[in-house]
Amino acid sequence: MAIMLPKIRNSHGGERRLVVVSNRVPTFDKPGSAEKAKTQAVGGLVSALHPVLQKRGGLWFGWSGKATARREMAAPLVRRLGSIDLVTIDLSEDEVNDFYTEFSNRTLWPLFHGFPNYVKLSSDTYQTYRHINHRFATTLFPILRNGDLVWVHDYHLIPLGTELRRLGWTGHLGFFLHIPFPQVDILTTLPWAKAILKNLMAYDLLGFHTQQYSLNCVEAMKTEMGGIFDGHTYSCGSSSVRVGVYPIGTDPDAFKRWASSPEAIRYGKQLRQIVRGRCIVLGVDRLDYTKGITERLRAFERLLEHYPSWHGYVSMIQITAPSRTHVPEYIAEKGQVDQLVTKINGSFSNMDWTPVHHLYRSYSQEELSAFYREADVCFVTPLCDGMNLVAKEYIASQTGDPGVLILSRFCGAAEGLQEAIMINPYDIDGTAEALKQALEMPLGKRRLCWQSLNRHVHTQTAQTWSNQFLADLAQTNFEVQQKIPVGRNQVGFGVGHAH
Repeated sequence: MAIMLPKIRNSHGGERRLVVVSNRVPTFDKPGSAEKAKTQAVGGLVSALHPVLQKRGGLWFGWSGKATARREMAAPLVRRLGSIDLVTIDLSEDEVNDFYTEFSNRTLWPLFHGFPNYVKLSSDTYQTYRHINHRFATTLFPILRNGDLVWVHDYHLIPLGTELRRLGWTGHLGFFLHIPFPQVDILTTLPWAKAILKNLMAYDLLGFHTQQYSLNCVEAMKTEMGGIFDGHTYSCGSSSVRVGVYPIGTDPDAFKRWASSPEAIRYGKQLRQIVRGRCIVLGVDRLDYTKGITERLRAFERLLEHYPSWHGYVSMIQITAPSRTHVPEYIAEKGQVDQLVTKINGSFSNMDWTPVHHLYRSYSQEELSAFYREADVCFVTPLCDGMNLVAKEYIASQTGDPGVLILSRFCGAAEGLQEAIMINPYDIDGTAEALKQALEMPLGKRRLCWQSLNRHVHTQTAQTWSNQFLADLAQTNFEVQQKIPVGRNQVGFGVGHAH
């Protein structure tokens, strides 16, 4: 099918177009509106990519987020979002279940985060995963034009590069993984691990948040396929792929602007009135068992147990955005969080003080900036996380009387935010001691730590992340004839077993 799209010049005046492909895309304020997208809530690749693509211009392709009753090959919907052409397709309810809920989020998500006991394996859901990637490719390929930089994002779309190459795409093709890449002994518990690794070879450039994630990928490739790695490029037989580290950032100037707005200041005063001037410990997460929310609550409980002098002087605000609400593991996680909040409040609260305020809802980034501004401590405790932008958003939102960042050593952000108080979230006693240290840190030391963290956050932004990746991608285009699979019986659509 032919889709007519206008030419968009990038910020440098050239004709090379950026094409971003991700599972999810921005959503609009109201149906049919192409004027303003909703600001994304807690977390997510969309919140980082949207300002980048809006500034440069280009095309964004992905799933609409809609589920139809039956499988229908309807024409993609094309809308205009500022300087972005937004092209989306719908999926059927059973496709959403098998591709998104089951294989992406009950197989790949726990596997890549190092929770093999949560992994659900099904050849049927894997087949749907391949089928949806094939459909993405067949819809996207006719829209592409010579010179495009095609940038595929995240674990939902690993096979997309293989499918595009099979259709004849010979241009630049990059892939960025927004979650951790597991160690080889965890990855290879997946029956289709070798097929997944071969799919990654279809790309010119693979990007990861940290050096460790990139090394995990290379080690898995070498173990499963042989080949060599020279520190920059992995080669196996006649195929090669460049591997790089590109830590994602946020838009610190936007958070500083939002946090300083009259609305944020007014909301902050209301927030202080709610907690009656007490110290605020803030947690901000999408509901997920990888985020360490229960460990965080237990550490706060341990603080109150060990240090009664803090009773009535500190309140924890936990913002938990609903996520994957029909998945059993997430239902169980919600139950555990609710039970802990009830237990802590039942044990310690009095007529004048509620220790934990649990806000189970989503907030926009503008709204979150007010919480960040007022928080005395930001409590970031994931058990495993690709980056965690909450930590960086908090730093960017601070003012002249900055708060303290407590950060899990098991998230990508820990590699760059060294001046935060580092914790092992599994160590409840140690985390409680770190929380006490943060609450009692004098202003002078808080300012010194924040100044160093703020320099890093302003150096490593969403814009610098995308600029560096795209600059490297533009210079990296291996001989694609070696990347185009021959026949359906290799690693493309329809494969039901590892190779």
